[in-house]
Amino acid sequence: MWLVIRTLLIGVMGSLIAHWIGLPSAWLIGALIAVVSVAVGGVQVAMPASTSSVVSLFLGISVALNIDAELVSQLINWSRSAILMCFMMAALLFVMYRYYARLPGWRKEEALFCAVPGNLAIMLSMASEANANVRRIALIHSVRLVFLVFLVPLFLPLAEREVSWRGFYIERPEQMLLTLLLALILGLLLQKVRVPASMLVGGILATLILKFSFDWHWRFPDMVMLTLLVFLGCAIASRFNGLVLREVVPELKAATGGLIITLVISSSFAAALHFYANIPWTQAMLAYAPGGMEVMIAIAMNQNVDALFVATHQMFRMLMMSMMIPALMLLIKRR
Repeated sequence: MWLVIRTLLIGVMGSLIAHWIGLPSAWLIGALIAVVSVAVGGVQVAMPASTSSVVSLFLGISVALNIDAELVSQLINWSRSAILMCFMMAALLFVMYRYYARLPGWRKEEALFCAVPGNLAIMLSMASEANANVRRIALIHSVRLVFLVFLVPLFLPLAEREVSWRGFYIERPEQMLLTLLLALILGLLLQKVRVPASMLVGGILATLILKFSFDWHWRFPDMVMLTLLVFLGCAIASRFNGLVLREVVPELKAATGGLIITLVISSSFAAALHFYANIPWTQAMLAYAPGGMEVMIAIAMNQNVDALFVATHQMFRMLMMSMMIPALMLLIKRR
């Protein structure tokens, strides 16, 4: 418990410093930089495993609060972008797998797990069952995630929210609490049946049910959202706990090369979506980002773009990868 509190204190201090010096997306980036720095320096850091799920729950609710009937009717118009995303994921898997598989000392299974855009928890579970190098796979994914989480908010800053006691004011506390309760119940039920991004989906479904059934209109206080960003930054950064840089130089080099390839491919497909489907560039980039789902959705909500579009495509990516990897594993083993 003390370790978690210490990690949060480090993250909060980093966020406050970043906010004070005017760093873009200070509450997320500040916590991320601070916790990564001390972790690499040998300080023990840790966050509860459920942190990402809690953040996803709140983000799902926040996304759904901005959905109206007209927006829901547009879902069918997103088929082209979903199909294009399938091609992007296929390209990413093919190129990244070939890249990692050619590195000395890498097994084919490890190359496949590292090639998958996102889905770290699922990949680590499968990697453990396949007796693959779990630490290597976790490191590759973590480096990619940290770079995405660090770089994207720098170019697409999160809107600054009010930092004061007024930022804790809740307009309709009873609606918020009931929505959170239903979202948690639905999220846990979806988790039981292994639905990807279950808490995010649960938050969206619960909010839509209550919103359209009872015409509820409310929003989270600003300070709640800022707190979530700090928690998210700490949770992502804590993956580097116990990392000794000199021992993982080959993996870091491999991760850097893979990151460059990933960014080139995903940004190319995002550009295609932007030019041929007339989707705003920012929206296309966030929707096609290969990881960091919670952060991409949070940025979308602050960039005046369609957060539902981004959330839907990010969830679609997770679902497709979860379905494809077992089949690809069988294919690799037969070769």
